[in-house]
Amino acid sequence: MKPEITQAQKKFQSRLRPNQLSHLFSYLPGIYFVVKSREGLTMMANRLAAHLCGLDNEEDMIGKSDYDLFPKDRADLYVKDDQQVFETGEPIVDRVELAPDPGHAINWFITTKMPLYSNDGEIIGLACIARSTESDNETLRPYVEMNEVLDYIRENYASAIKIEELAKLVHLSPSQLERNFKKVFKITPNQHIQDVRIRAACNLLLSTNNTIAAIALDSGFYDHSHFTRTFKKITGISPGDYRKKDRNMMP
Repeated sequence: MKPEITQAQKKFQSRLRPNQLSHLFSYLPGIYFVVKSREGLTMMANRLAAHLCGLDNEEDMIGKSDYDLFPKDRADLYVKDDQQVFETGEPIVDRVELAPDPGHAINWFITTKMPLYSNDGEIIGLACIARSTESDNETLRPYVEMNEVLDYIRENYASAIKIEELAKLVHLSPSQLERNFKKVFKITPNQHIQDVRIRAACNLLLSTNNTIAAIALDSGFYDHSHFTRTFKKITGISPGDYRKKDRNMMP
């Protein structure tokens, strides 16, 4: 560990009001746990969080920002949430969001972020816990009805998916599925399918040397130009630029 990082940890921990994190530790089994400074640098983490980021141990996360650990589109969302906590002092509790898991599958995670205060009342960082919905279905009781739909999309996103097929899985009409899905997730089934495909494409762009045309096909897009347009609309950059930029950022 670099000496300057060690000093940063010591300074951060010395300013941290005691016992703020104790109530989180009881949730640690199966929990991804990270503490970040106000500057967005990782100050603490557990081994599961390190594995989520593709690292061997938690020490490898210390001093890194979200942009060091995740693709830019994911890091932008995480940093936006962090800034909300820093600016308002209000925690984000049980937010359901889509993210890659350690096996590069696309899963739903439940995330909670809490501000951390110094002894003089200044917000100097935040603590974050996240857990996969696969291990926490009880918390997701309102979402249970859609589990079969989510699983089907996750397992079959590379193939054509019809709303009528999804509706049959949960014994609803297509219009009922559209309405219920949007009520729970705030997006339509088609938007979710598109999001899963784009996240899968992001993983393939960074983890393989496959051509962009092949990745488009493997992610469920049957038209290269449509894939490129959709990818740029969602991430802000082209697939080629995404691969080049984020690979250049890797340690």
